[in-house]
Amino acid sequence: MSIVSNAAADGYIARFAVRHQFYLVHGSDEGLTHERTRALVRKVLGEDGDPLRLVRLDGEAIAGDPGALADEAYAISMFGPDRTIWIDARGRDLLPALRPLFAKPPRDCIVIVRAGQLRKDNALRTAFEDAPNCASIECYSDEPSTVRDLIKSELQEAGLLISPDDLNALSELLGADRQTTRAEIAKLMLYAFGQAKIRLEDIEAIVSGAAPSKLDAMIDHALLGDLGGACASAAQFFNEGGDGDQSIARLAAQLVLLHRVRLELGRGKPFDAACRALFLKLPPASSRALARQSKGWTSEAIMRRLPSVRAASANVRAESRLSELLATRMVWSLASLSKASRGQGSA
Repeated sequence: MSIVSNAAADGYIARFAVRHQFYLVHGSDEGLTHERTRALVRKVLGEDGDPLRLVRLDGEAIAGDPGALADEAYAISMFGPDRTIWIDARGRDLLPALRPLFAKPPRDCIVIVRAGQLRKDNALRTAFEDAPNCASIECYSDEPSTVRDLIKSELQEAGLLISPDDLNALSELLGADRQTTRAEIAKLMLYAFGQAKIRLEDIEAIVSGAAPSKLDAMIDHALLGDLGGACASAAQFFNEGGDGDQSIARLAAQLVLLHRVRLELGRGKPFDAACRALFLKLPPASSRALARQSKGWTSEAIMRRLPSVRAASANVRAESRLSELLATRMVWSLASLSKASRGQGSA
């Protein structure tokens, strides 16, 4: 048996030699499970492998007919050795189909099972971790350093430069899913085609989650005391189908977050240190907005306003027909507060 940790998985696949016949590729990062399964297949078949030596099977079909996997695995190949069977488990129970193969491994056939996140006591995971001819490969969201290395590698290959600060800003937006990360990097490089360097404005213009939304803008104007901007952004948000309940919930959440930041600032910490103390990981635009908002409020002023925002949230849920009106009024109310009411300058 072999248990390959998430951190060691890429190196394991890069140095891959066929030592086992059964591989389980599993974890919460679905894009990464697909990428690593595909990399294993290429290692077995070679970069220019004959596609006729690869068989793709669906877990649901195997669960319905467990004997079908054995028929395929024990079949005599007409297309050369080291055939590969790629199974997408899709949450199905594959052990009845796999156990006969574990007991009597097929010749010249590699079986790779791609699965989602599996608990440590999951029967399929346990079987792969205990059987002598199996390897279990973990796939979890990339660490920040891995994301930065991936970005640098992709940009270097495309001949693009990026500053350390902008690299950090971009890496903070990525990493939840390997496939999505690669797609966002590719989209960014296409957007910056013809440039020599990736800039922060490029990132904010095209990378998902980097630019503030209409709702973000409305909340930002309200908390900065910009009544005109709050009115305009609220009108745009609701004219485009914005939801009143969602807007009030986000407004309350932002005030709570702002209160926590203000408490850290009150202990003498600078803004960046306050965010680190709270383990905040925000897109650059959201971080800048929060920093601006934190200058205009005290924690005491926030605590005075939170009950009214929470009451408005309850009213919006109770009167769904009036949700847009009630949410807009709450936004106007916060934006209309004087500097003294928000505690600006008294912190």
